[in-house]
Amino acid sequence: MRKRIAAALAALAVSLLAGFGIASPAAAASETNYAVDADWTGSCASPRYTPNVDGCVQSNGDDLWVKDNVANGYGVKLRWYDQDGTRTGECIDNLGQAKAWTYCNKDFTDGHDIRWSVCWDSANGWDCSDWWTTRV
Repeated sequence: MRKRIAAALAALAVSLLAGFGIASPAAAASETNYAVDADWTGSCASPRYTPNVDGCVQSNGDDLWVKDNVANGYGVKLRWYDQDGTRTGECIDNLGQAKAWTYCNKDFTDGHDIRWSVCWDSANGWDCSDWWTTRV
């Protein structure tokens, strides 16, 4: 009888641990998107410019805009997280400086604050700008 109870408790413990192990990474998953080429002629309420990369979170349409400013073979990205939710991610532009503005289309929850920064890759790894916030 003791062996049956011990086996049942062990099976329960293993299933609980497996459940927690599966649930935690899924909750912390980051959304990675690769930017597509676009002929952008619009405007953005919150554009940010650096020598290496420009970026913008356009609240109308939930578009993330990224522009590589240096023809050096390295990528650029806009990283973001939803301050009012659990979503986080990045929009990576590996199309090069010749493509000008590129974008990733997201579907953010209206009324949320999106905190974001732009980053550029180099021989030393990723460097990023300060953080900014845009309400979508």
